[in-house]
Amino acid sequence: MSDQDPSPASHPAADLQTERRAYVRLASDLTASCDAADRVHEAGWAGRVRDISQGGVGLVLQHRFRPGTSLAVELRKSSGELLRTIEALVVHATAILVDGNPCWLLGCAFHDPLSDEEFAALQ
Repeated sequence: MSDQDPSPASHPAADLQTERRAYVRLASDLTASCDAADRVHEAGWAGRVRDISQGGVGLVLQHRFRPGTSLAVELRKSSGELLRTIEALVVHATAILVDGNPCWLLGCAFHDPLSDEEFAALQ
């Protein structure tokens, strides 16, 4: 008999996808404008927030930012009122279709996680 670990197939949970997120994500109706953090003086790319958590945001834009890009993200109410500007790092960029239009879903991690109060103000 071997002292090696059993194969992954012998563990029922091995086939289940493990949730690795540290924060709960909530669907959102906020709008967003973002640009590379070093170009905040320029007009940003308009988009919408798909979901948000204390640690990051899912953005839908018609412009692709590469993973590793630091963004300045303006979060706004649907009325256009600015709620806050926050810096985030693009973690992934996935091509998607929204109403037949090509877009990008950007998964972004905030440089500094939001406090409970800051997060509540965005809901």
